[in-house]
Amino acid sequence: MVNPRIDGVELGQVTAENIYSRDGNLLVKEGTIISYELISKLKKHKVNYREILTSIAEDFKDGPVIPDEVMIDSADVVKKVFDDVINRDKATPESAIPVENLDLVKRVVEELMALLMNSDDLLYHLSEVMNIDDYTYRHGVNVTILSILTAKAMGYKYGEIHEIAMGALLHDIGKAAVPGALIRKSTRLTPEEIEIIKEHPQLGYELVKDLDAVPKSVKDIIHYHHEKLDGSGYPEGLSGLDIPKHVRLVTVCDMYDAMTTSRSYRKRMPLHTALEILMKDSVYKIDPEVYRQMTGTICLYPKGMGVILSNGKVGIVSEYRHQNPTRPVIQVVDFDLTQGSVNVEAIDLEIIKTLFIIDTWDVSGFSTDFSKSVDKSPFHSLPETERDSYTSSIC
Repeated sequence: MVNPRIDGVELGQVTAENIYSRDGNLLVKEGTIISYELISKLKKHKVNYREILTSIAEDFKDGPVIPDEVMIDSADVVKKVFDDVINRDKATPESAIPVENLDLVKRVVEELMALLMNSDDLLYHLSEVMNIDDYTYRHGVNVTILSILTAKAMGYKYGEIHEIAMGALLHDIGKAAVPGALIRKSTRLTPEEIEIIKEHPQLGYELVKDLDAVPKSVKDIIHYHHEKLDGSGYPEGLSGLDIPKHVRLVTVCDMYDAMTTSRSYRKRMPLHTALEILMKDSVYKIDPEVYRQMTGTICLYPKGMGVILSNGKVGIVSEYRHQNPTRPVIQVVDFDLTQGSVNVEAIDLEIIKTLFIIDTWDVSGFSTDFSKSVDKSPFHSLPETERDSYTSSIC
């Protein structure tokens, strides 16, 4: 039996036909999900999976919450606003953010709200559009989307959500006044560089404080989005109720996206790890109600995500439950090549209560060395004080 050749295949895809060894024995049945374990065993049988897997029968991934073209357009608007701040006439305060740029920001906000406000069961999951190559612009749009969904869940009115979204889209505008080399730096920031970056909320406020067209709530978000309830934040060291509620909302969304988005110098943190850190911070540092409502808007294990179960097996999420997000349905590969049998088993974690998801792995970043594909957060090995400063510096 001769198996056709293809150029490549991604982990998590499904075989469209049976796979046989050179002597004609069945190795893999049609419909088997490609796992790192399967590939490893096929290689031991001197079977090159890149020459065998001929087509894709199924793809579990859902489409993005926001269409790619809308994400790109929104990020382009953020980039234009930032660029115009960098190139502004500093002698004229009104030129920091011209009225026409504020109109662009409002248009983006209204377009995002139109897509997000009319669905009661819409859940956020991160989509890193490859055409948007600058973290700062992607981050602004991601935080805006998550802030809209969280504000909606918390019962804010349309006009209030509109202002929260404007603040979220512009929250890092002060970074346009920070040396560009630091913003674009591809390695870890030094303590001295972190202190410079931490000036951006005050710098952002200076840019907008005299602009009558910018609502006070938006100015507050720009100025205070790094403040913490225990007074450990910056630039003013505000605490408790001195931090407006709408600011606290954007703060949590900002922190979550900062931790779960990849950078040039590090991989993203697994979603569940980021939520665990935020849960701990919700005791003293961030608003616990905002944290609770935000987590209800997040798709923790999106369809198509690779997961590792507590029994050591690997699978792909095929069904997600809004009401029980930690217990999805997993497609798990169980096979014995010595017996020539391969099975794909759908395991419902809501029914099999003795199994748990213990980690995630990057399907798109799969390598033959599986240990390089598993998400390992740099935060795991950092002291808490260093972790906190690192988290703050990347928001």
